[in-house]
Order: sequence, then structure tokens, then C-alpha cells
Amino acid sequence: MAGEIVSWMDYQGLANQGGLMAEGGEAIGGISSMADVDALNKALEAGSDINSPGTAAGEGFPLRVESLDQTLFNTTYKAKDVKFWKALYKDPAYNTVEEYNRLEEYGSGDAIFISEGDLPEEDDSTYSRQYTRIKFMGTTRRVTHVMSVLRTAHGDAMARETVNGTMFLLRQIERAMFYGDEDLVSIQFDGLEKLLVSAWGATVQDDGMLSGYEDDEHVIDCSGNPLSEDYITDMAELLVAEPNYGAPTDLWTDTGATKDLSKIMYPKERYDLPAPTGGKAGINISAVATPFGDINLNPNIFIVASKTPVAAGVGRAGVRPTTPTISGVTSPAYAGAGSKSFTATWAGAYWYKVCAGSRYGKSAPATSAQLTVSAGDQASIAVVDNGPNTSYYEVYRSDKDGAATTCRTIFRVARSAAAQTIVDLNRFHPNTSKAYMLSQSSEVLKWKQLAPFTRIPLATIDTSVRWMQVIYGALQIMMPKKCGMFVNVGRLATGRHA
Repeated sequence: MAGEIVSWMDYQGLANQGGLMAEGGEAIGGISSMADVDALNKALEAGSDINSPGTAAGEGFPLRVESLDQTLFNTTYKAKDVKFWKALYKDPAYNTVEEYNRLEEYGSGDAIFISEGDLPEEDDSTYSRQYTRIKFMGTTRRVTHVMSVLRTAHGDAMARETVNGTMFLLRQIERAMFYGDEDLVSIQFDGLEKLLVSAWGATVQDDGMLSGYEDDEHVIDCSGNPLSEDYITDMAELLVAEPNYGAPTDLWTDTGATKDLSKIMYPKERYDLPAPTGGKAGINISAVATPFGDINLNPNIFIVASKTPVAAGVGRAGVRPTTPTISGVTSPAYAGAGSKSFTATWAGAYWYKVCAGSRYGKSAPATSAQLTVSAGDQASIAVVDNGPNTSYYEVYRSDKDGAATTCRTIFRVARSAAAQTIVDLNRFHPNTSKAYMLSQSSEVLKWKQLAPFTRIPLATIDTSVRWMQVIYGALQIMMPKKCGMFVNVGRLATGRHA
């Protein structure tokens, strides 16, 4: 065979090429199939299985060393997103009730001019004593002892869970900074909206909302229009003028409102020639210049626009409320003393959804029958509480003449009885949000802190390590008259909400 090419085909039919001849020189004979030779020559394969295939022949999975990236990729929010908490001045508290005095007026009269030799009119300053209740927040974390001694991919497991617990608390606190309401959940601290509105007008209206939402010296109703430069300038003027004497500096919005403001401003862009190069389109607005100073824009992911209910509910089943019963919806003519009701523009057919809420979470929604509302009407939703521990209801309404799937948040109202009627006067619209203009200084608002973030070990009752992470404090607003709010902030029709 000298000079000839030898291939595997020359050995086809041999049973065992590795033991071609027996010890005595006799051939190990037998004609085998091509499949036997293919199996013989099959290489050990690494494969790309994610889960072990077991003991499959020729499978190299048991020999593969796991290749796990050392970086833990965070798919949720980060510390930089917790903006309002970072912006607040932190002031120590020394009691569970923190009091302060407020100078409301230097004097209440106008009589300062006198005739020669007269005694000037006597006048008095006006003071008020205010207070803030400190509230208590915390989370419990647990790591098994075995997990604590392992060499894990991303560092010490207990240290990682401590960081995660802190971030969880920060998220909940940031949300409560805007939406906390002691009247809805008694162990919550009052958030920005509740503190401001109750200071502007604490009278409860026919729909359970406070009269402060209609205060024309602090509230601008955008009526579904997007936030614009005009609205911002108007609010700045309201807060600077008498009787507020403010110095507004910051506007806090949801991300959609700031996005729409950028879109509105983009067609107004003007440049000195030659035009800038680089191929960049759009405009990044970080502040709005007004005649009364610059207003910094602060989009916050924890300020949420009205949203759809979570179909499965929120929180641990068994302790959160169960779905309430909507026993009926009607649309009687509004005969109350308020100024709001459904107008001709809003007359139409609506669906409602209602979730029951408590400190433990929210129920799955109950859906009403479709209701036709005429101009001058109110919508009345009869609700029966199915427990346990319901403390408030969150109400959702559909688009006018829309499907039930278009229901979005409009307001929350406290539970008053096992069966109650919730009234909608169209004060708040679905698919809108709120925004807050603040004179952001330590003299206007601050975080009163009785205890900073603290880690408290718990007793060892099994082979795991438990601990609490707590913080005690509350939001305090000393000068609510120097702040303002936009309600019913709508969206541009050119975005994803079109």
C-alpha cells in the first residue's frame, strides 16, 4: 500500500480497530456495520445544555465548568432614581410627635395711616402650632446559615440582602413621600399631596375629596392638557404673589409630563447661525426660565400617572383585602354644594373598577356594569367590603364610551362602613397625573428623622439569620402656602398614549 492513501474505509467491517489482532496473532474477526464504526469514532461533545442531561453517552456536560459572570445585573431601580429623598434636608427628631410654630400673619388689618397726634390702630400677629407624627417603617430579611458560609458569586449573601432591604425601604418611602395618607392607612405618614391639600382647604367635599384641590391660589387644573411653559410660568407667578410670598425652585413630575414638555418646546428651538453640528435632534430641558426665576425640572419614576389595576392584586394573599363587591352604579343629578360634576363634554358611558386596600396591599379589582352619565350628574358606586382589614378603596374609570379595559386610576377614598357609596364628581380624570411646584429649602419642607436606617438582629430560632431594617421619621412641610400643585395633567396625542 506504499504511496497509497489509507482511509477509514479501508478498515470498514473490523469490529475493533484498537485490538485488531488477538494476543496469539489471530485476528478478531467479524464483520460490523458502518453504524458501529461511526459510534466508535464519535468525539466527546461539550454540548450547550443549560440543565444536565444526566448520564447520556458521549455528553461532556459533567466536565464543563460553570461560567458565571461576576457582575450582578440589576434590572430594577437604582439608588440614583430615589431623587426626592436625596433632595430633602434631614432634620433630627426627638419625640414621636414633633411640634413647630408657624407665623401666619404679621397683622390682619390695613389701618396704618394716622392723623397728626393720633394713636395708631392696634394689630396682632397670627401664630399657629403645628405638629408632625413620626411613623415607623421596616422590612425583615433572612439568610440561611448554610447560605451565609458559601462562597457566593456576588459577595457575602447577608451584605447583599442588607443592601437590597435598604433599597426596598427607599422605594417605599419615596412613593409615600408623594402619596402617603394617614386617613387611608393610619400607620402611614402624610405625603406631599396630602400635607399640601389639607393645608389649602381641609373641608371634605361630597366625593370625599378635600376642598384644597380646588384652591385657586395653589392649584392649576390642566383639564387633560399636557404640562407647558405657560402653566409653569402661571404657577410660579401664583406662588410669588401675595398672599403666598414664595420663591419656587423645583417642579416634580412623572416622566411623561417632562417628556411632553420637551416635545412642546422642541419646535420653538432657535439657534444663532451657524446651526450646531453633530446630528443631534431634540431638546433636553432641565429647567424652565420664568420672570420669577428658574424652575428646575425633576422627573421622578415614583410619581405615577393614572394606571390600570393589577389583575392579581398586590401583596400577600391572606392578609391583603379580598375583592369588594360593587352592588350597583347609578347616575343621579348632583345636588350637593360643590362646584364639580360631569359637564356636557364628559357626558357618556363609563365603566368603573374598584380595589380594596390596606397596609398589606390591594385586592384584585371588581368591575361595575356600564353606566351612562348625563351633564350635571354624579356617578354613585355602591361598594360592599369583603375584608379583611380594608381601610380604603382605589377607584378606576374608563375612557368616555370606552371599554372596561381602559379603566385608569382617578382617586382613593377612605372606607367608611361595611357598605358605602363612592361618589365620582369628575374632579379627577383618567390618563392624567399630578405635578408639584415647591420652594425647596429647609425652611419650607424637610424629613424629620427619629432614627436613621438601622439594622436590628433578631433571635436565632433555626439555622438561619434574621434581622430587621428600620427607619423612623416623617415628611414635614412648614410653609405649604409657598408650594403649588397641578392636577389632571394630560398627555400629548403624539406619544404612545395617542
